[in-house]
Amino acid sequence: MKGIFWKEGESFSNSMSLIAFLLVRYPEIGTVRYDPDQKTLQFSFMLIKTLDAGEFEAFKEGMALSLGAISDLQGRKQLQTEISFTECDNLTFLEILRDIDSLSQEEIGLIIGVVHQFFEGNLLLDQEEAVQDEDVLLQEEMIDHMLEDLKDSQQEKRLIGFREEGRVMVFNRANLHK
Repeated sequence: MKGIFWKEGESFSNSMSLIAFLLVRYPEIGTVRYDPDQKTLQFSFMLIKTLDAGEFEAFKEGMALSLGAISDLQGRKQLQTEISFTECDNLTFLEILRDIDSLSQEEIGLIIGVVHQFFEGNLLLDQEEAVQDEDVLLQEEMIDHMLEDLKDSQQEKRLIGFREEGRVMVFNRANLHK
Protein backbone atom coordinates (compact mmCIF):
# COMPACT_ATOMS: atom_id res chain seq x y z
CA MET A 1 0.00 0.00 0.00
CA LYS A 2 1.59 3.27 -1.09
CA GLY A 3 -0.51 5.65 1.01
CA ILE A 4 -3.86 7.20 1.79
CA PHE A 5 -4.75 10.45 -0.01
CA TRP A 6 -7.56 12.93 0.36
CA LYS A 7 -8.66 16.07 -1.36
CA GLU A 8 -6.70 19.01 -0.06
CA GLY A 9 -8.72 21.40 2.06
CA GLU A 10 -11.43 18.87 2.89
CA SER A 11 -11.31 17.41 6.36
CA PHE A 12 -10.90 13.66 6.67
CA SER A 13 -14.09 12.57 8.46
CA ASN A 14 -14.56 9.52 10.64
CA SER A 15 -16.50 7.76 7.89
CA MET A 16 -13.68 8.45 5.40
CA SER A 17 -11.16 7.08 7.89
CA LEU A 18 -13.24 3.97 8.47
CA ILE A 19 -13.43 3.24 4.74
CA ALA A 20 -9.69 3.80 4.31
CA PHE A 21 -8.84 1.56 7.29
CA LEU A 22 -11.17 -1.19 6.02
CA LEU A 23 -9.50 -1.17 2.60
CA VAL A 24 -6.01 -1.15 4.12
CA ARG A 25 -6.76 -3.92 6.64
CA TYR A 26 -8.64 -6.20 4.23
CA PRO A 27 -7.05 -6.40 0.76
CA GLU A 28 -9.91 -8.70 -0.29
CA ILE A 29 -12.39 -5.82 -0.29
CA GLY A 30 -12.54 -4.11 -3.69
CA THR A 31 -14.81 -1.21 -2.73
CA VAL A 32 -16.64 0.08 0.34
CA ARG A 33 -19.68 2.33 -0.02
CA TYR A 34 -21.16 4.33 2.82
CA ASP A 35 -24.77 5.54 2.63
CA PRO A 36 -25.54 7.96 5.50
CA ASP A 37 -29.29 8.03 4.72
CA GLN A 38 -29.65 4.26 5.06
CA LYS A 39 -26.75 4.01 7.56
CA THR A 40 -25.26 1.11 5.62
CA LEU A 41 -21.88 -0.09 4.45
CA GLN A 42 -21.64 -2.08 1.23
CA PHE A 43 -18.60 -4.29 0.73
CA SER A 44 -17.72 -5.42 -2.80
CA PHE A 45 -15.44 -8.30 -3.70
CA MET A 46 -14.20 -9.18 -7.17
CA LEU A 47 -14.07 -12.83 -8.19
CA ILE A 48 -12.11 -14.10 -11.18
CA LYS A 49 -14.90 -16.41 -12.28
CA THR A 50 -18.59 -16.44 -13.02
CA LEU A 51 -20.99 -17.78 -10.41
CA ASP A 52 -23.80 -20.17 -11.08
CA ALA A 53 -27.04 -19.99 -9.11
CA GLY A 54 -26.12 -23.00 -6.96
CA GLU A 55 -22.77 -21.52 -5.88
CA PHE A 56 -24.40 -18.20 -5.04
CA GLU A 57 -27.20 -19.80 -3.01
CA ALA A 58 -24.68 -21.95 -1.09
CA PHE A 59 -22.63 -18.83 -0.35
CA LYS A 60 -25.69 -16.84 0.76
CA GLU A 61 -26.77 -19.68 3.05
CA GLY A 62 -23.26 -20.06 4.52
CA MET A 63 -22.99 -16.32 5.08
CA ALA A 64 -26.45 -16.11 6.67
CA LEU A 65 -25.64 -18.99 9.06
CA SER A 66 -22.31 -17.43 10.02
CA LEU A 67 -23.74 -13.95 10.55
CA GLY A 68 -26.66 -15.38 12.53
CA ALA A 69 -24.27 -17.31 14.77
CA ILE A 70 -22.06 -14.31 15.53
CA SER A 71 -25.13 -12.14 16.20
CA ASP A 72 -26.41 -14.74 18.66
CA LEU A 73 -23.02 -14.98 20.36
CA GLN A 74 -22.80 -11.20 20.66
CA GLY A 75 -26.41 -10.92 21.84
CA ARG A 76 -27.54 -8.51 19.17
CA LYS A 77 -30.00 -8.59 16.29
CA GLN A 78 -29.00 -8.03 12.66
CA LEU A 79 -31.14 -5.34 11.17
CA GLN A 80 -30.16 -5.47 7.51
CA THR A 81 -28.11 -7.84 5.38
CA GLU A 82 -28.35 -8.04 1.60
CA ILE A 83 -26.14 -10.17 -0.62
CA SER A 84 -26.10 -9.85 -4.40
CA PHE A 85 -23.80 -10.23 -7.35
CA THR A 86 -23.35 -8.95 -10.87
CA GLU A 87 -21.25 -10.37 -13.65
CA CYS A 88 -19.17 -8.70 -16.31
CA ASP A 89 -17.31 -10.84 -18.83
CA ASN A 90 -15.65 -13.57 -16.74
CA LEU A 91 -15.69 -11.57 -13.50
CA THR A 92 -18.21 -11.54 -10.66
CA PHE A 93 -18.76 -8.57 -8.36
CA LEU A 94 -20.06 -9.89 -5.04
CA GLU A 95 -21.77 -7.25 -2.86
CA ILE A 96 -22.69 -7.49 0.81
CA LEU A 97 -24.75 -4.68 2.35
CA ARG A 98 -24.92 -4.34 6.15
CA ASP A 99 -26.53 -1.82 8.45
CA ILE A 100 -24.04 0.02 10.61
CA ASP A 101 -26.07 -0.10 13.81
CA SER A 102 -25.73 -3.87 14.19
CA LEU A 103 -22.34 -4.28 12.46
CA SER A 104 -19.21 -5.09 14.47
CA GLN A 105 -15.53 -5.34 13.57
CA GLU A 106 -15.63 -9.05 14.42
CA GLU A 107 -18.47 -9.50 11.94
CA ILE A 108 -16.47 -7.78 9.21
CA GLY A 109 -13.64 -10.24 9.89
CA LEU A 110 -16.15 -13.09 9.70
CA ILE A 111 -17.51 -11.83 6.37
CA ILE A 112 -13.95 -11.80 4.98
CA GLY A 113 -13.39 -15.33 6.31
CA VAL A 114 -16.57 -16.69 4.73
CA VAL A 115 -15.74 -15.06 1.38
CA HIS A 116 -12.31 -16.74 1.55
CA GLN A 117 -13.85 -20.08 2.51
CA PHE A 118 -16.11 -20.11 -0.54
CA PHE A 119 -13.95 -18.37 -3.13
CA GLU A 120 -10.31 -18.97 -2.17
CA GLY A 121 -8.23 -18.94 -5.33
CA ASN A 122 -10.84 -16.91 -7.25
CA LEU A 123 -10.78 -13.82 -5.06
CA LEU A 124 -8.96 -10.83 -6.53
CA LEU A 125 -6.61 -9.43 -3.88
CA ASP A 126 -4.57 -6.28 -3.75
CA GLN A 127 -0.89 -7.12 -3.44
CA GLU A 128 -0.31 -7.62 0.23
CA GLU A 129 2.69 -6.40 2.09
CA ALA A 130 3.67 -8.37 5.16
CA VAL A 131 1.73 -6.90 8.08
CA GLN A 132 2.92 -7.43 11.63
CA ASP A 133 0.48 -8.94 14.12
CA GLU A 134 0.67 -5.77 16.23
CA ASP A 135 -0.34 -3.69 13.20
CA VAL A 136 -3.31 -5.99 12.52
CA LEU A 137 -4.50 -5.62 16.11
CA LEU A 138 -4.09 -1.85 15.97
CA GLN A 139 -5.96 -1.64 12.66
CA GLU A 140 -8.81 -3.75 14.03
CA GLU A 141 -9.02 -1.62 17.17
CA MET A 142 -9.15 1.52 15.02
CA ILE A 143 -11.89 0.01 12.82
CA ASP A 144 -13.89 -0.99 15.89
CA HIS A 145 -13.53 2.49 17.42
CA MET A 146 -14.49 4.30 14.17
CA LEU A 147 -17.42 1.95 13.59
CA GLU A 148 -18.77 2.59 17.09
CA ASP A 149 -18.27 6.34 16.64
CA LEU A 150 -20.07 6.24 13.29
CA LYS A 151 -23.08 4.57 14.94
CA ASP A 152 -23.46 7.54 17.28
CA SER A 153 -22.72 10.35 14.85
CA GLN A 154 -24.56 11.94 11.96
CA GLN A 155 -22.60 11.90 8.69
CA GLU A 156 -23.91 13.47 5.52
CA LYS A 157 -21.52 12.39 2.79
CA ARG A 158 -22.24 9.39 0.60
CA LEU A 159 -18.78 7.91 0.19
CA ILE A 160 -17.06 5.29 -1.92
CA GLY A 161 -13.60 3.93 -1.31
CA PHE A 162 -11.57 1.69 -3.56
CA ARG A 163 -7.99 0.88 -4.33
CA GLU A 164 -6.08 1.69 -7.47
CA GLU A 165 -2.47 0.76 -8.12
CA GLY A 166 -1.75 0.14 -4.46
CA ARG A 167 -3.42 3.33 -3.24
CA VAL A 168 -6.65 3.70 -1.28
CA MET A 169 -8.97 6.40 -2.61
CA VAL A 170 -12.11 7.70 -0.89
CA PHE A 171 -14.53 9.97 -2.76
CA ASN A 172 -17.71 11.82 -1.93
CA ARG A 173 -20.19 10.07 -4.24
CA ALA A 174 -22.27 13.24 -4.55
CA ASN A 175 -19.34 14.81 -6.42
CA LEU A 176 -18.89 11.92 -8.86
CA HIS A 177 -20.32 12.11 -12.34
CA LYS A 178 -22.75 9.34 -13.21
